[in-house]
Amino acid sequence: MEQAQWALIAGSAGGLGEAFTLLLAEQGFNLILADRDEEALGKIVTKIVTKYDIKVVSLCVDLADENAWRVCMDAVRDAGCGMQDAGCGMQDAGCGMQDAGCGMQDAGCGMLVYCAAMSEVKPFLDHSPENLNRFIDVNNRTAMLLVHAFAGYLRDQKKPGKILLMSSLAGLMSPVYVTPYAASKAFLISLSRSLFYELKPLQIGISVCCAGIINTPKFLESKAHGDIPMADPLKVAAYAIKMCGKKAVCIHGFTNRLSYFFISGILPSALASYFVNRAMRKMYPTFSR
Repeated sequence: MEQAQWALIAGSAGGLGEAFTLLLAEQGFNLILADRDEEALGKIVTKIVTKYDIKVVSLCVDLADENAWRVCMDAVRDAGCGMQDAGCGMQDAGCGMQDAGCGMQDAGCGMLVYCAAMSEVKPFLDHSPENLNRFIDVNNRTAMLLVHAFAGYLRDQKKPGKILLMSSLAGLMSPVYVTPYAASKAFLISLSRSLFYELKPLQIGISVCCAGIINTPKFLESKAHGDIPMADPLKVAAYAIKMCGKKAVCIHGFTNRLSYFFISGILPSALASYFVNRAMRKMYPTFSR
């Protein structure tokens, strides 16, 4: 009997995370979906369970919480037992997991996708300390703890696997008005670069995908000015999945790769910074006054 692989998607219920959920479900992965939006999580679970013959475990958990990574890893370790859940209910675990008995046909969890992100566009000094802490908690602390635990799980199980982190061109270019976001995304780039060759002997492939502006509800909420090219979330997710484990850092979109080549390799750093920040000021003129 063919073994069904599991994947954990952290930040799975909306925007880019929803795109990852749909694509991996279509590819036949059983899914562990972690998100704090209970309503959106319920909708996406119902959608994929109805359309695809897969198992789903939903975890209603805020990835800023101190123990969020433990909740996710508990589900990962149980992923070979045929669990299936269509909603939320268990208060301590943040989920409503229902054990359907021993499913020896399951291959366990071999992929982690971390696309959860705290994101907000405004001047750095307008952020509260509590807000800055949330950037660190969601974008960095839980991400690193989950990568550490998941890679350790794969090593102990002697299983090959993949870890995919979603970053941003902001993490490479450091524009104004998204300082904590850009800094936290730069952290993920460094994490992937450091771990790429360290984990390779264990047959664990790790990659970070840097995307430009994506057509998601979160970006649209920022009310950027101008006619801004936006990438399709499904295309970004498909590219990231395809590249996972092949390169430590991959950049979605030919235009984005070309832009980064000129900014990082051709233009002097001061001139590159000028062009990047001028573009941001045009997108958010209110902050420039």
